[in-house]
Amino acid sequence: MRRLSQTLLPLLMAPALLAAPALAQAPTATPATPPEAAASPDHRPRHTVLALSETAEVRRAPDEVHAELRAEARAGTAAGAQAALNAAMQKALATAKAVTGVTATTGAYWTSRNEESRQWVATQSLRLRGAEAAPLLELAGSLQEQRLALGELGWSLSRPQEQAARQEAERMAIAALRARAEAVAGQLGMKVAAIRRLQLGEAERPQPRMMAMAAARRDGAPAPVSAPEDVIVQATASAEILLSP
Repeated sequence: MRRLSQTLLPLLMAPALLAAPALAQAPTATPATPPEAAASPDHRPRHTVLALSETAEVRRAPDEVHAELRAEARAGTAAGAQAALNAAMQKALATAKAVTGVTATTGAYWTSRNEESRQWVATQSLRLRGAEAAPLLELAGSLQEQRLALGELGWSLSRPQEQAARQEAERMAIAALRARAEAVAGQLGMKVAAIRRLQLGEAERPQPRMMAMAAARRDGAPAPVSAPEDVIVQATASAEILLSP
C-alpha cells in the first residue's frame, strides 16, 4: 500500500503543476470605462459655433471712360453690305488710332436680311476706352460724324483700382466681422477662441452709366458730355467662429 501511494502521488500532482504556469500567465483585465463616465460633461466639447457675415463697401471715383459705337451698312446683297461696312470700320479705326490715350477694339459683327425692305444689313460695334474723358468724347463725336451710332457711354474703374478697392473693402468686412463676434461673445459671457472657417466674396454691382444713345449724330453737333458718379465696390466676409467660456 505504501508503495502504491508513492506511485500515485506524483500522478495526482501533475495536473496541478501543469495548471500553475497557465494561471500565473493569465492577463489581468482592465475595468472598462462606464458609459456614463464617457458622457460626462467634462468630456464634452466646450466650444460654441457662431456663424456670422458682414458686408463692407468703398466708393471710388472712376478713372476710365468707355464708349461703344455701331457702324451699319445696307445693300442689295450680303457681300455689298459687308464691303460697305468693312470700309466704314476701317476708316473709323484709323480715326481712333490717331488719338493718343484711347484704345479702340472691334466687337460683334453680324449680317441679316430685312424682309420688309429686301435689303441686307451688316453691323459691327466699335469699343473705345481711355483714362481721360476729353479726347475720348471728342473722338466719339468725330465717329458720329462718320455715321456711327453711339450706343453707350460710361465710366468704370481700371483693373488695378478695382483690385485695390476690393482689398480695402475686404479688410473692412473682416474687421467688422471680428468686432461683431467679440460683441456677441461678450453678451453670452464667452470669448472668441478661434475662427474655424472664413470665406470672402464680392457683391456684384452695376457700373455707373451716364447715357445711352441709338441715333447717329448730325454734322456740326457737339461732342457728347459726361458727368461720372462714384463706383461702389463691395466685399462680404462670412465665417464660423468658435466661442469658449
